Amino acid sequence: MEKRTIRRLRGAVELVTDAIEAAATQAQRVHEDFARRPYGVLERIGPIAGPVRAIEGLHSAVMETAYGSVRILNAAAGAVVTTAIDRLGAGPTRPGNARPRV
Repeated sequence: MEKRTIRRLRGAVELVTDAIEAAATQAQRVHEDFARRPYGVLERIGPIAGPVRAIEGLHSAVMETAYGSVRILNAAAGAVVTTAIDRLGAGPTRPGNARPRV
């Protein structure tokens, strides 16, 4: 495969992974903003303020885990695809001259 094609493919992978990262970050921010509003109102009610804060903390932890998982999987997928592209760019190997596994 041509070096120019390899560079373009790697650029495309980077563009897609960056876009997914940015989208996940923005979606999380919007989600946090929307979720914060009802919790803010409910925290003003004295008798339930403590439990509301606990539930909000749990909600935030679950949300961070979910969006964090998207980011981790995105980075892993990008790395796998980039490795595959690099292997395609290296060309075929001869039986006595195998490349190490990654």
